[in-house]
Order: sequence, then structure tokens, then C-alpha cells
Amino acid sequence: MKHKLVVIPSDPIQAYEEKGTSSWLEEYFNPNSFFDEVYVLSPLEKEARDVYGLKIIPCKNPKEYKRHLKNINPLCVRAYGGYWATTYANYNRVANIPVVSSIHDTNEKLLHESLKFSDEVFTMSNVINKVLDKELNIKHAKVLGNRVDTAKFNKLEESSNPLAEQFKNKKVILHVGRKSAQKNIETVVKSLVFLENDYVLVLIGKGDVQPYITIAKEYKVEDRLLVIEKVENEALVKWYNIAKVLCVPSRWEGFGLVFAEAASCKTKIVTSNIAPMTEYLLNDKVMNILVDKYEDPKIIAQAILELANSNLSNNDTRDLIIKNFDKKIIAEREVGYYKSVSYQKKNIDYKIWYIKYYYNKDFKHKVKRVIKLPKRIWKKLLSYL
Repeated sequence: MKHKLVVIPSDPIQAYEEKGTSSWLEEYFNPNSFFDEVYVLSPLEKEARDVYGLKIIPCKNPKEYKRHLKNINPLCVRAYGGYWATTYANYNRVANIPVVSSIHDTNEKLLHESLKFSDEVFTMSNVINKVLDKELNIKHAKVLGNRVDTAKFNKLEESSNPLAEQFKNKKVILHVGRKSAQKNIETVVKSLVFLENDYVLVLIGKGDVQPYITIAKEYKVEDRLLVIEKVENEALVKWYNIAKVLCVPSRWEGFGLVFAEAASCKTKIVTSNIAPMTEYLLNDKVMNILVDKYEDPKIIAQAILELANSNLSNNDTRDLIIKNFDKKIIAEREVGYYKSVSYQKKNIDYKIWYIKYYYNKDFKHKVKRVIKLPKRIWKKLLSYL
């Protein structure tokens, strides 16, 4: 009997291609090639295709989704994110096919009530488990963690890094992440004021960069700001290695893969002294400084200088990443979780949620249209009673 998996990613596969992260999708969705077939069933997909070991099937409506799901009959459905994908999977359930939700963020707005009805919940960190317990009373979530290819993300010799010549007389502060309030980019931009002119800030990631360019101009550091929207995942290792410091003082994180990748490259890191970074970054003031006042540009600059001006180094954080988050470790753990997945019979709470969701999604607008009927129509209708 073939092992089959259906996944509902939070974004269309094309979005991963545009970000430059599509190269690892096959092993991401199919750890250790445990599944014989992996299908993407999603209303976000526009065309059917086979790519990255995935059979992509667009679903125009829930009826199509359920038909495909019944025909495939997978071990389970894996919904990525605790918001729309989890709600879609739980609302459009097929009997005896478990729903597994994968949670990557502590943002409460991305944790829908439907998450309570998933048969299994995999999370990226302990802090996510605490949020799930507090917000939704979910106590059965399993911490999976994020995977790092520690063989690829490793220390490079400067002579083998093509970026070395480009930044020969510069000290690179690197920020990797989407342009959003979560990533606290504005504080890093402002920190340039407190650093010598040979420090440059490289921002890598998608999103609206204009607010940060405006801040850079306001603080007269725009000539020390380099913006790159997309870097292929394979090329990131070169950027981690050219950086004096990775500085991403996030306001919140679900895991923070960039920190694990950078630590695997033995890149020095300045970030916020909050979970989950406190779970796997050693605040040793040699390789990492975790800052309490991460909204203060001067404090951020002082931390950058402390690490950048020191010749001290160690393998402690890299060793920790290898031990806990190497892709082989995570793949084995994930396969073990899949083997234990089972369908849980739904209780009355699920039925109540289902009816409420159905009313709000499919029926409420129809009721409103009926309520807004002219009085003469209402009189006519009532005359038949």
C-alpha cells in the first residue's frame, strides 16, 4: 500500500519560486522520502503540474477538493499555518482522513478557532505551544522544529566567497526577512547613525522597502543601505559568511530559521532576548548577543560593535543547531510523528463550530438578502402562512 500525503501550503507553490526557496520543497514536504506520492490540493493553485516531487492539483471549490481527497485517500492532510489552510482542511473534512496542522507563528491573528479540531498539531518551537495552550487550550501539540542543512550552511573560506571583493573595505550588517513590522527593520536602519561609515546594511527579503528607504534618507544613511528582494536559498550561505553580524531584532518569531542558518555558518548574531531565539541561541556575548531593549537603535549598534570588533569565536551555537535542527534530525522526528497520526472522532464542539462557520461563510449573506426584501414581498410571503 502506497503512503500518500496531501498538503495545503499557506501560499501557492509559485510564491516559493518567486522567493527563491523552491529548491528545498521536495524534502520539506516529503521528509526522508517517506511518502510515495505527495499532492498539493489548494484553491490558490492555478494550474495542474508535477514539480519538486509534488503533484499540484488546483481546486476551484470545496466539492472538487473533497472529490480529489477521496480518490487519493492519503495518510493525512497537512495544513500549513493555523489560519486559512487549517480552516479549509477542517471545514472540508473527509471521514477517517486525519488533519494535521503545522504552526510556524505566534501571531494570535493567525491562529483560527478551527485549529482546535485538527487531529494533530506540529509546531516549530516551545513558545508556540505556550501560545496555543493559552489562546485555544490546545495541549497536545508536538514540537517539531525547523530544519537546517548544516552541511550546506557552514563556514566558508573568504577566498571562496565571490562577495568578498564586492565588500572588500566594508563591514556588512545583514538583515534577512520579509519587510514587515515583525522584523523591526526600522530600528536596524536607525542604528547606522551610531556606527562608522564603513558599516553597510544589506536587507534581503520581499516586501515594501520604501518606508525603510525613507527612514534612511531622514537619518542620512541611504548611501549605506543595500536592498535585495530575492536571493536563492543556495546563495544565502555566501551572505551569511560575508556578514560581520546578522542583525534581526524581531518583535516576535515562531522559530526564526534565519538565525539557525546563520548560526550554522558561525555568523555572529544580534537579536531580541525573547523566545524562541532564547531556546537555541546562546547569549554568550561571543557569537550572539540577545538584546532586551531591541527597539533602541543605540543599544542595537552597541551590540553590533561588540561582536564585530571581537576576534573571539566558538562552535557552541553551531553544535547546538546541528544536534537539534539538522535536517536529518528533523526529518526522522517528522516521519515518527506521521507514523503516529490517527483520526479523532469529532465531538459536539466541532459540529457547533462547523454550523457557525457554514452560517457565516455560506448562508449569512443569503439571510441578509431575504431580510432586505421590500415590505410588499414580505406581505405576499406571509400571506401563505
